[in-house]
Amino acid sequence: MISMNPGEPTRPLATVASGGELSRIMLAIKAVMADKDEIETLIFDEIDVGISGRTAQKVSEKMCLIGRKHQVICITHLAQIAAMADTHYLIENGWKIR
Repeated sequence: MISMNPGEPTRPLATVASGGELSRIMLAIKAVMADKDEIETLIFDEIDVGISGRTAQKVSEKMCLIGRKHQVICITHLAQIAAMADTHYLIENGWKIR
């Protein structure tokens, strides 16, 4: 349950959050839990769904900060997020291309 704005009643997250909001909430939860549980590797599978532009840049910056302490594996379709990575892999039809 979550209240998306001050003064609004709480509602189930799945019914009130957009894809982009869900992505950002998951990023925040994973970032906090990684430090608390000492998780070595975090996997983000298309965390960029429903976001673009400035928001994607902020998400990439947060993931870069997380990457200072943890290994981050991210499946993405956005250049802003891919640009922050140290290593890239291109997968096509289930095969690693490069």
